Amino acid sequence: MARPKKPKIELPLHVHCVTSKGKKYYSFHPFRGTARAGKRVKLPGAPVNSNGTPNEEFWDAYRALTGESVKPAIERAGTFTALVKAYKASPEWMELSAKTKALWEPLLGKVNGVWGKLAVRGLEGKHVLALRDRFADTPGAANNMIRALSSMLAWSIHRGWRDGNPCLGLRKLKTGEGYAAWSWEQIAYFRQHAKPEMWHAVALALYTGQRQGDCLAMLWSDMADGMISFTQHKTKKKLRIPMHRDLEVVLESVPKRSLTVLSNSRAKAWTLDGFKSSWRNEFDRPEMQSLNGLVFHGLRKSAVVSLLEAGCTDAEVAAITGQSRQMVEHYGRMVSQERLAAAAMQKWEAGTA
Repeated sequence: MARPKKPKIELPLHVHCVTSKGKKYYSFHPFRGTARAGKRVKLPGAPVNSNGTPNEEFWDAYRALTGESVKPAIERAGTFTALVKAYKASPEWMELSAKTKALWEPLLGKVNGVWGKLAVRGLEGKHVLALRDRFADTPGAANNMIRALSSMLAWSIHRGWRDGNPCLGLRKLKTGEGYAAWSWEQIAYFRQHAKPEMWHAVALALYTGQRQGDCLAMLWSDMADGMISFTQHKTKKKLRIPMHRDLEVVLESVPKRSLTVLSNSRAKAWTLDGFKSSWRNEFDRPEMQSLNGLVFHGLRKSAVVSLLEAGCTDAEVAAITGQSRQMVEHYGRMVSQERLAAAAMQKWEAGTA
């Protein structure tokens, strides 16, 4: 395999290089070879270190001699600061969903904060692992950072920034089981103690298995003839699912005061930020302390688990939630072990009778 070519170093104004016995020497010699020539001053080392990073000692000396604050050419042309800026100005970045951009932007900001002055071409797998491990106390965020970095590096390859993506094949950190599913006891408690508009949101999420944003966006016009028809915002999947009979009962008590099914106490459609704020306030109430640790997304898991425990196949569950069958299988690990064990024992006993 051919070794990647090293990037050509563009020397700044008045810097010259001579080679002696195979070694390069750099000096600052303004207007060399003219009547205006100044004194030649040897510079420390090379503009770029052997690992591809800028030599700060060299550039500090150069700035001192010029009396200017000049960024090294390698920083302007090939550092992570430049790459992050270029990637965020690209059509590929613009094509990402608003949610993905909102998630990735601060993560790429952290990448820039750690590697901003370093050359993109010098990045290796060991550096990516070191970055991942630096944020290992929040494994989910660390994994998302690597996803964002990998996407940016993949984008950079065909644009000449580097020759490969060192993020590929690196193991992600374990994040545990993620958000906990709500038990039916917890759901019943919430229904009894929550404000009506909060319960309506929980019921809609539970009985449709949809994400928070999709539930907030559902319209009354999406519901007709016992069916709910809508398009998922994240996946763009068009779904048409039967309405659960218990959801029909809940919706009969929901006042139709806006185009959306869910609305706040002022009879207005929820904004995402407004709902999140009210959700946090709801769980700050003293009577809700026993539910600490539950999150809205856990209702989606509750729907999957309930469907699987009812005997639905992965394909049937996926048809309702819009998830991949692999994700349904992953969520299925949360199916009650006790209930499955009881069913297995009954089958065993029946087979040996």
